[in-house]
Amino acid sequence: MRARPTGPWTRRRRGVQLAVAALYLALPFLGSERIAGTMVALRLGPLDLVEPATAASAWLSGGAAALALLAGVAPVVVLALVLGPVYCSWACPFGLLSEGIDRLRARGRRWPERSWERARLPRAVALGGLLLGSLLLGAPLAAILSPPRLLTVLPLEAVSGRVLPVATGLLLLGALALELLGPRRILCRALCPAGGAAAWLRLPATWGPRLDGARCLCPDVAPCHDGCPWGIDPRRMRRADGCTSCMACVDRCPSGALSARARGSPPAPRTPAAPA
Repeated sequence: MRARPTGPWTRRRRGVQLAVAALYLALPFLGSERIAGTMVALRLGPLDLVEPATAASAWLSGGAAALALLAGVAPVVVLALVLGPVYCSWACPFGLLSEGIDRLRARGRRWPERSWERARLPRAVALGGLLLGSLLLGAPLAAILSPPRLLTVLPLEAVSGRVLPVATGLLLLGALALELLGPRRILCRALCPAGGAAAWLRLPATWGPRLDGARCLCPDVAPCHDGCPWGIDPRRMRRADGCTSCMACVDRCPSGALSARARGSPPAPRTPAAPA
């Protein structure tokens, strides 16, 4: 089967993803207190950044003060409100791994019809269940079980303890088993608390794929839908359907009907891409 062409947005995104993954692999060996942590709680100099679901889970479990969490989560929330949930598509190393597994699994198969709609309820139930469990059990479950944390804390624990951490390793193996044997990208699309929280941070004016309906000439199953890493049809999606502003749909659009911009900004002229 002929490989699909890689567009400019995907090339840029891959570069950012690989750079972030390299950073977290290097962190255990840097020995720096100025840059330390995991994908859900990272210290950058004087700034502590906290992923929103992790912050909510920590607060509900009683393990952290609200003001401290608010200071850490505010920059992450502002970034998501402006650029969309780029945490998932541009930064998360587990997302990069999940996409790679999906490419091997899918081998050209199309997404199930309206699969993005069927992910809405599981996404809300998974996030709500983890936050409720955090409150009832007094443990930050959304942080402990978050796939981004599991993948980025593993090298830290392995280097500091000089042995592969059993609990983290088993949880990560379970997550990878779901990726391999469960529905396509089930963790990222529906079960990851970080992704579930990020999905609700998209506003109507958030930067992302914008459709010019008059230019769309595609059939019901379009290249943009087929190329979306989360199986979303950008022509029919709702605000909280999980679009991560990865722009794969823009790269795959053969007519130029999709462009990357904030609502209200004029679409940039572009040369139509060759059909996939």
